[in-house]
Amino acid sequence: MAQMIMQIFSRQLSLSTQVLLALFLGVLVGIFFGERVAWLNIVGIVFVKFLQIAVIPYIVLSLVVGLGSLSPQQTKEVAKKFGLLILLFWFMGLLVVFSLALSFPEWKGASFFSASLITPPPELNYYDLYIPSNPFKSLSESAVPAVVVFSLLLGAALITVKNKNDVLTPAKVLLEALSSITKKIIKVLPFGIFAITAAAAGTIQMDDFEKLQVYFLVYISSALLLSLWILPFFVSAITPFRYRDILGDCRGILVTAFATGNLFILIPVLIEGCNEIFKKHQVHTDESEHYNEIIIPVVFNFPGLGKLLALSFVLFASWFSNVDLGFGQSLGLAFNGLFSFFAKVHVSIPFLLDYLQLPADLYQLFLAGDVITKRFSSLTAAVFLISMTLTTTAFLVGLVSFNLRKIVVFLSLSVAMVFATIQLNQFIFTKILSTEQDVSATLNHMQVDWDASSQIKYSLPGAGDPGGQPATPDQIVKRGQLRVGYNPGRVPFSYYNAQHKLVGFDVEMMNYLASSLGVELELIPFHNQDNLYKSLDNQQIDVIISGAQISAKYLDKVLYSEPTMDLTTALIVRDYRKKQFSEYDTISKMKLKLATLENYPRIGYFQRHLPNIEIIHITSLKDFFEKKHDFDALISSVEEGMTLTMLRPNYAVCFDKDNVQRFPIGYAVHKVNTRLQSLINSWLNIQRTTGRIDKLYRYWIEGQGAKKKLPRWSLLDYLRETYSPTTENPGSVPQAHK
Repeated sequence: MAQMIMQIFSRQLSLSTQVLLALFLGVLVGIFFGERVAWLNIVGIVFVKFLQIAVIPYIVLSLVVGLGSLSPQQTKEVAKKFGLLILLFWFMGLLVVFSLALSFPEWKGASFFSASLITPPPELNYYDLYIPSNPFKSLSESAVPAVVVFSLLLGAALITVKNKNDVLTPAKVLLEALSSITKKIIKVLPFGIFAITAAAAGTIQMDDFEKLQVYFLVYISSALLLSLWILPFFVSAITPFRYRDILGDCRGILVTAFATGNLFILIPVLIEGCNEIFKKHQVHTDESEHYNEIIIPVVFNFPGLGKLLALSFVLFASWFSNVDLGFGQSLGLAFNGLFSFFAKVHVSIPFLLDYLQLPADLYQLFLAGDVITKRFSSLTAAVFLISMTLTTTAFLVGLVSFNLRKIVVFLSLSVAMVFATIQLNQFIFTKILSTEQDVSATLNHMQVDWDASSQIKYSLPGAGDPGGQPATPDQIVKRGQLRVGYNPGRVPFSYYNAQHKLVGFDVEMMNYLASSLGVELELIPFHNQDNLYKSLDNQQIDVIISGAQISAKYLDKVLYSEPTMDLTTALIVRDYRKKQFSEYDTISKMKLKLATLENYPRIGYFQRHLPNIEIIHITSLKDFFEKKHDFDALISSVEEGMTLTMLRPNYAVCFDKDNVQRFPIGYAVHKVNTRLQSLINSWLNIQRTTGRIDKLYRYWIEGQGAKKKLPRWSLLDYLRETYSPTTENPGSVPQAHK
């Protein structure tokens, strides 16, 4: 296979043809070999790193040379009108990208708890990010916005320097050298594309691909809407040029840009194309030709609308990760994205993912899709360069006319086209994408790691003497039974799975404790928290589990163990009210009825800041979910709430990210049973040291390993299974988490 690939690429084929062949072969190899070609991802990562070698130096030199080459007179003429128009083009591009993000379908993707939900985002140092107080530090840390500001300041300063050619001439030589480095690396572009595509096609899961097609459709529709409608019609609305001048007379340039994905090599052709359009309309002058020669190289150094399309992926990544971006975050994304796109997109995307605290490994999805979206990005970038140059030059030579009727027609039709595109995308999504997921299946099939000698008892043993002592560890061992009281509805701590087996974090922990003591485990269900504590006081059970909150309310009644984990207070509400309850300023004015099972620390906060609320203690979660009292919300925890909403997808978890409230949970024993408390504490320390608690936390709370990752289907495996002499496959018995 490798020899065949080398022979194909060694032939005299154009770069665009080689890239298309690499894409096709990568998909073919990935489908055929499956996960066996996952190692090619390393080759792809190395290739991307090499592509980034010359990025930062190229930014500095290209901006310095582009701005420094202007004369003061040219700067005065161009700066104001150029700045106004590029801001207008940017605004149109951002508006389209963020508007079409509304096409993303509703995805009921409830998931397990993740620590990133409650981890506050790192505070960005905007001073260091945008102010290059130490340019060398900004360069070494790849602080793209600061590098851009430094380059712009240096380029602008050179405009009035008399001997600036002494600097610009060697800078142009260096720029040419950097360009040469990139061109040499691009020679192996097909091999990099092949490696990335093969690894992605061989490892991507079908549910990931199903979501990736959402990104493709939104990205491509945004590109086509800008390229085929908004940009050329905007030019025709305020200049003497027509729609066909851009998409008709320049179609050769646009097709080349689409095929090669390289605008840099087309700069001379773009300048000539713009000059020809002026000549066609008999408005060509030496002045217009001079402006065209200046504007195209300068615009090329600014983020074009082709680059801004990459924001679609960041918006897709937030949707993919079930992260809702507020208005402030969206505004920050637009602002930071605009500055970061002064660099290459492959530098900007990881920066923006990190800025929004989205999973960094989603960048691999961007790379997998980039081989397709890059063509449409180049098309949009070419149309943007032509449109921006024609409009700016026409503005400078006095050919722009603001006809109210034309502008109103353009705006009206553009809004209608955007709206129609959103509706069309959503219609397509309903046909190709299933938005309904059985999110409870994973939770319902989780099981304990091994079956301990345990049994469920539904009748309580007799109460002990009112003045008697609870069973000590020695007496429990002699008795041969550890009696544990639990609540059967407290997922993920103690609940029944689809096989009607009692499972959960605390259940598994008690299995290990009983095994350590060498006794049987008796599990006694309680649906009422107060009855659970009463039975402990009556010496009918030894230990209370089920996410028992270490609460000040019961400090005089029980002894608590050391915490097994900390939980985060949250509210569980109907899904459609999630946004409403996430804004505490809004709900503070409402009259609300909240349910609670326990005395969460947040209750005092709610009572102080929400004077119109009524908090009612309930005995079972059914009282809330079956709407016996028509509650507005349930006070719970993020960790427990995430699993509850997996079972009930019509509900959602919300909490105040600016004021995260944590509280501990553990186990409870009789108020005088210090020996059992001490034993459990020592045992918990052992479990913590050996990593067992962390392991069970990852499994039951974060869901890691809960869903078995099946090997990716591949054509090779299919052929082996189909044509193997031994067709009988005994299969394997599902095992619990490892």
